[in-house]
Amino acid sequence: MSTDRPAPQPAETTESAVWAEANAALLDRLRRGDSTHALQRLTRACVHLLGNRGCHIEALDEGGQPVPGGLFEASRERPGDSAPAQHWQAALTHHGIPVGQFTAELPADADTQVVALRLLPLLEAAGALLGSWLAERDGARSDALSLARAAMREGGTFVWEWDLATDSLGDIDEGGVMLGYPPNAIGHTQADWDLLIHPEDFDGVEAAYQAHARGETESFRAVYRAKAADGSWRWIEERGRVVERDAQGRPTRMFGTQTDATVQHALEQAQQDQLTAEAANAAKTQFLSRVSHELRTPLNAVLGFSQLLEIDSQEPLTAGQRRRVNLIHQAGDYLLAMIGDLLDLSLVESGRLPMQVEPVPLPALAHDCLDLLRGQAVDAEVLLGEGTLPAGLVLRADPMRLKQVLINLLTNGIKYNRAGGRVEVSARIEGEHGVIDIRDTGIGLPEDQLDKLFLPFQRLGREAGTVQGSGLGLALSHALVQAMGGQLTAHPLPAAEGPGTVFRVSLPFVPPAV
Repeated sequence: MSTDRPAPQPAETTESAVWAEANAALLDRLRRGDSTHALQRLTRACVHLLGNRGCHIEALDEGGQPVPGGLFEASRERPGDSAPAQHWQAALTHHGIPVGQFTAELPADADTQVVALRLLPLLEAAGALLGSWLAERDGARSDALSLARAAMREGGTFVWEWDLATDSLGDIDEGGVMLGYPPNAIGHTQADWDLLIHPEDFDGVEAAYQAHARGETESFRAVYRAKAADGSWRWIEERGRVVERDAQGRPTRMFGTQTDATVQHALEQAQQDQLTAEAANAAKTQFLSRVSHELRTPLNAVLGFSQLLEIDSQEPLTAGQRRRVNLIHQAGDYLLAMIGDLLDLSLVESGRLPMQVEPVPLPALAHDCLDLLRGQAVDAEVLLGEGTLPAGLVLRADPMRLKQVLINLLTNGIKYNRAGGRVEVSARIEGEHGVIDIRDTGIGLPEDQLDKLFLPFQRLGREAGTVQGSGLGLALSHALVQAMGGQLTAHPLPAAEGPGTVFRVSLPFVPPAV
């Protein structure tokens, strides 16, 4: 993010800049009660002030050995910089007692005596902070602020501090951890962090910051994508506030938090997609309802006049005319049924189809369905029969809709069968469900097409055949069974039984009263 802020000091640092950073680190320790954070801040300040590739502060025990967890380091990538360098070290003391060592990577021609004099305030601050860190470590001290920061981190929220005078972004490694980066992998400035922001989101983040910097908003908030260590883009919600300004009112220091909002963003997107889909579904249902009404009116007139022609005794039809009128009537009935199926499917998908679920004795309902279709089965030369239908089998279902499903499945079994074939309905109890099987010895279904069977308008290559169909019946039956709390599946007959299909309806079973 950019702003009209005091320009960062050049690498040729002044004594005032060194004093400012040393005091800022000590004040940070007093304000936060967190020596670790202050030492991390100090190492980043060293990199900036010296303009070098890296530096680190390391705690040492009384024997001069490194203390576990006591290494604080910062580095900065300098592309194309292959100039010779030297490693300069200085001892760090606290109240005259050695507590650690400062190491910096300097240009080969740097005057180390000048560097030592210039960095003296910073080295003294580093010694004091290391002394405090060792005391906290030995005392196993866990102040409230440290515990709060740890709790926030466990919850996926990370704290940051931005010094606009130096562009140093304190706690940048906290955000790096959130994105999967190791320490010191992404630099130490706000400019380094900006490189991780998705190009399409950068302008929005900048606009939000500028509005807050000008005092137009009480706080800064931006939601954007940042590049993770694995190359993926994760959503970040960032909040912050200017806490210090210079004499001209320009921001000099900000505090804030970053939270991984990837899951939240996905949920919000899913909710938005669901709302959009529901709105589209509602519009589709309304459209189909209106269209169905507009189509049914003239269609009923066509069917009515065809019936009048058939029963007109004053001007009786010839045999050829009667055959043609009968075809008109059959086509009209087919179109009327298709309109009804389409409207029912739309209503059940939107959850607006009325359902009256109640205990339904299955044997009686199955017998009614078989009686209605015997004439069609005889015409198709298909044997329609029943297998085992337990007398006491009662299912929880809407009787009218269950009858609609069974008739549709039995009708398909007859239509897509062969002369001399068989369609059979049977049922059984499995646990808490009643299972109805509709078996046919028709042409069967390839297993690789079963996943498309219950999609609307899918006839699986039978469009060119002689059997009429819209591809809506199975989709509607599947949706109706689901709406009644059940499941409809299809399975090929076992190979030993030859080609054919079993449609299986599973619905909750109502146990007999004791």
